[in-house]
Amino acid sequence: MNKCEVLLLLLLLYLQCVSGFGGRHDSAEHIEQAAEKRAYSIHRIDTLILLIFVALLVSIVLTTWFFKHHRLRFIHETGLTLCYGLLIGLLLRYTNIGVIESQTIDVMQKNGSVVHDPPDYLRLEVEPAKTQKVQFHYELIEGFFGDKDKQSERHLEQKAVFSPEIFFNLLLPPIIFNAGYSLKKRHFFRNIGSILAFAFAGTTISAVTFGIIMHSFCWLFSSSFTFKELLFFGALMSSTDPVSVLAVFQEMEVESDLYALVFGESVLNDAVAIVLSSSVDNFAASDKSFDLDALFAAVIDFLSVFFGSLLLGSVIGCATALITKMTEIKEFPLLEAALFILLSYLSFLLAEFVELTGIVAVLFCAICQAHYTYNNLSDEARTRTKQFFEEVSFLMESFIFCYIGVSVFVSHSQQWSISFFLCTLLSVFLSRAAHIYPVSAMLNIRRKPKIPQRYQHMMLFSGLRGAMAFALAYRNTSTDNRQIMATTTSMVVIVTVLFNGGLTSWFTEYLGIRHGVDAYDDSQLQLNLDDSHLQGMDTLSRVSGQNPWDKAFLPRKWYNFDASFMKPFLTNANPTLLETMPSFMAPFAKIFTTKQQLSMYTRTTNNNGVNNQSPSNDNPFLRPLENNAAIDENK
Repeated sequence: MNKCEVLLLLLLLYLQCVSGFGGRHDSAEHIEQAAEKRAYSIHRIDTLILLIFVALLVSIVLTTWFFKHHRLRFIHETGLTLCYGLLIGLLLRYTNIGVIESQTIDVMQKNGSVVHDPPDYLRLEVEPAKTQKVQFHYELIEGFFGDKDKQSERHLEQKAVFSPEIFFNLLLPPIIFNAGYSLKKRHFFRNIGSILAFAFAGTTISAVTFGIIMHSFCWLFSSSFTFKELLFFGALMSSTDPVSVLAVFQEMEVESDLYALVFGESVLNDAVAIVLSSSVDNFAASDKSFDLDALFAAVIDFLSVFFGSLLLGSVIGCATALITKMTEIKEFPLLEAALFILLSYLSFLLAEFVELTGIVAVLFCAICQAHYTYNNLSDEARTRTKQFFEEVSFLMESFIFCYIGVSVFVSHSQQWSISFFLCTLLSVFLSRAAHIYPVSAMLNIRRKPKIPQRYQHMMLFSGLRGAMAFALAYRNTSTDNRQIMATTTSMVVIVTVLFNGGLTSWFTEYLGIRHGVDAYDDSQLQLNLDDSHLQGMDTLSRVSGQNPWDKAFLPRKWYNFDASFMKPFLTNANPTLLETMPSFMAPFAKIFTTKQQLSMYTRTTNNNGVNNQSPSNDNPFLRPLENNAAIDENK
C-alpha cells in the first residue's frame, strides 16, 4: 500500500468520524431546541395563570369594598368570588386562551410486566436521530387522575389545576392559624363546653348519619359506593365553613353567644373533620371487617392523632412564648415577628412529618400564641403579626373560593352524577339537623342560659361547606367514585355559599335574633372587684368562680393553674413564680422570673401600698398583672 492509498484511507476514516459526531451533535441540538421551546411555552402559561388569579384577587378586593360600602343584602362577597371563579373557568374551558402544542403518548410496560400501583416515575426512550436513542425520566404530577380521555391535553387547563398538597401545605395553615390567633377568648371560653360538644360529638354524629343516609340512597339506586367510602365522604362533608355567615353576623352585630357558638364550632370542627376523615380513610385501606374491635381501633387512632397534634402545637406555642420572654429579641421587631411566624408554621410541618395532623397542631399553636406569646411581643411585632395573618388569611380564603369556581370547568378529576348530588344536599341537611337539635337538647339539661330554639335554627342554617371539605375531597381522585365525591363537594360548596350565605341577614331577622348590639360587649360581666387590684388582668383568669361560665370544676381549676403557674412561667405577668411556687422550687422559679417581672411587681406594690411579699395577706391570683393582662383584654 503506497502513501496515497494510506492518506485516502485516513481521509475516509476522518470523514466518517466527523459525520458521526455531526449526527450526534445535530441530535443533541435538536433536543436542546425542543426543551427550550417547551420551557418558554410553559413559562408563558404559568405567568398567564398567575396573572389571571392575581387579577381575580384584585377584583375580589374591590368587590368586597363595594359590598361593605353599600351593604348589599342578598349576596355576599364570598358568593360573588365563587361566581368570578366560575366565569374564569368557563372562559378557560371554551376559549383558545393559552393553547400550546402538546402530545399524549400511550406507554406500555416493558416485557409485558403487570403494574398494580400508579408509578412515581416513567422512563421513555426517544429517538431524536436514527443513529441515537435517548432515555428521558418523567415524574408524575401530584395526584392521580383516572383520566380516560386520550385527546391532546389543553395545557392551560392543566396548569389551572393545583396540587391538593398546595392547599394543605400553603393555603390552609394561615387560615386556620388566623382563626385561632384572632379568637375572642372571653365569649369562646364562656361557651367552651357547648362548643366542644358540637365540635366533637356533633361532627361525629353528622359524619355517621350522613354515611348511613347516603348508603341508603345508594342501595336504593343500586350505586357502586361502599359504606366505607360514604363514611369517608360524610367525614369530609361534616366540615363547615360559615365564613360568609360570620361576616354578616359581625356586620349586624348579633348576640355574642350565637356568634361564639357558630364561630367556635367551625374552628374546632375543621380540626375534628380532618382527623376523622383520615381515620376512616386508614380504616378503609386496611380491608378489615367492620366490627367492634375495628371500631375501637378507629376511635383510638382518632383520639391519639387529635390529642397528639393538640399537644405538639401547644408545646411549640408555649416554647415560642418562653423564647420571646427569656431573650431580648423584642429589641429587633423584624426578627421577633419573623421568629413568631416561622415557629408557628413549624408546628404544622412537624406534625405532618410525624404523621399527626398539621391543621390541629397549627390551630392550638395559634391559641397558645394568642394567650401567651402575644403578651411578650413588642408593640410593633404585635401589630405586624396580627395584620400579617389577617391579610394572608383573607387572600388565601378568597383564592380558595375563587379556585373552587374555576375547578368546576377545568379540573380533570370530575365525574358528574345529578342524583348523587341531590342526595348529598338532602343528606347534608338531615345529618346537620341530627346533631344540632339532639346535642342542644342534651346541653340544655344543665346549661344556663339555655340555647334557644332560634339559635338552633340559625346554627342549622349556618352549616355552609367550604375550603376544608373541598381540599379533603380533591386530595385523592384516583377512582370514579372519588371523582364523583370531589365534583359533588364543589357543587355543595357553591350552593350552600350562594344560598345560605346570601339569605343569612334575612333569616336572622326572620328568626327574631337580636342584633345591633356589640358582639363583644362586656356589659354582661358583673365583676364587683376593686379595679386597683385587677388592673389589666385577663378576664378569664381574674377571679375564679365570679362569672357564670366559670362555675364548673375543670374551668375553675384551669383558670387558677393558668394564673398561678402558666402565665408567670411563659409571660412577664405577676404574681411571679417566686411567690406561687413552693419554697423548694425556688431555684427553678428564679431562673424563669425576669427582671421585668420583678420590676413591675416592686413598682405595683409601692404604688398600691400592699405588701405582696406575704402570700397569706391576700389571694395570689388577685395580684396585679399590670400591662400583660391588658393586652389579653383585647384578644
